[in-house]
Amino acid sequence: MNKELLIDLGSQLARIRMYPVLDTCHYLFTALQVRDDIQQQQTATQNFTRRHPLSCWLSTMFLCFSGSLLSNFLLGESPIKDFVQHQHLLLATLCWYLVFYSPFDVITRLLRFIPIRICMGVGKEIQRTKKIFDGVHSTLAIYPDGYIIVVIIGAIKGCGGSIMATIDRFIRGIWLPSQHEFLFPTFATKACFISATIFLLEHIRLLKFERELIYLCIASMFIYVRIITIFFKQYDPLMPFENLSSGLLFNSWAETISDAYRRATAASSSTTNISTPQQPTLMPAALTPLTATTTLMGSKKETNNIDGQVKGAEGKKRD
Repeated sequence: MNKELLIDLGSQLARIRMYPVLDTCHYLFTALQVRDDIQQQQTATQNFTRRHPLSCWLSTMFLCFSGSLLSNFLLGESPIKDFVQHQHLLLATLCWYLVFYSPFDVITRLLRFIPIRICMGVGKEIQRTKKIFDGVHSTLAIYPDGYIIVVIIGAIKGCGGSIMATIDRFIRGIWLPSQHEFLFPTFATKACFISATIFLLEHIRLLKFERELIYLCIASMFIYVRIITIFFKQYDPLMPFENLSSGLLFNSWAETISDAYRRATAASSSTTNISTPQQPTLMPAALTPLTATTTLMGSKKETNNIDGQVKGAEGKKRD
């Protein structure tokens, strides 16, 4: 494709306004995620959303604005700074109500329809990319040399919901400390940190590519993985690289070599046993207890028969 066309497409994608279309996609998708989590984790509680609407609303709002809440807290600003613009909170509340309490559950059924779900997922990933980009450049204005802070804030802007999922469940009365994001990071969290790093490297001129092309590539990567996840539930293209790097960097070389040698030895021994089947060992009859017992019983029967015959012969003689 023409490079100029791609650059123009990336610039137009970066200039898209998040409010209200992209924000609506994000709020609807987040509310649907909360609803699915309630159905999976709180099956024992009957009609949780109707018995505890306040907890459900707080949980959904916490996830909808978790990126800004956490990033503002880390930057020393007011966590509720973004609530100054009340239209965002009202829009998120409307999306929450439609997902949980729409008549005949129409909105949820529509959101689960694959074409609509793909469109909503594309909008959410475009918004995620824009949040990471804006988070990196807004933090650079505050800490121009704090590269680690820039990467952390930029990534949190994009994956705050995944990081704060444990606290979100705690609001709904569930405490699962063994399932937080730092133990089992999702692809979205890892990709957000990688994307924030790439945006930072482009800003400090270590990557000699056009900013619009980088933006388009990152957005396309998020959209591609979102679409694949909709069809196949779980998809993480970074997993093979993680397995390779963990085997090379975080394992002892001696243990790795010994494990490889042990597996190779076991494989060779198994193939040898298959190719040359072992002959069954024959034990002497006198050494086996079953044979000895059988022989003894047979000898007793023979002696009894002989004695019977002798006694029979003597009786005939006497007669």
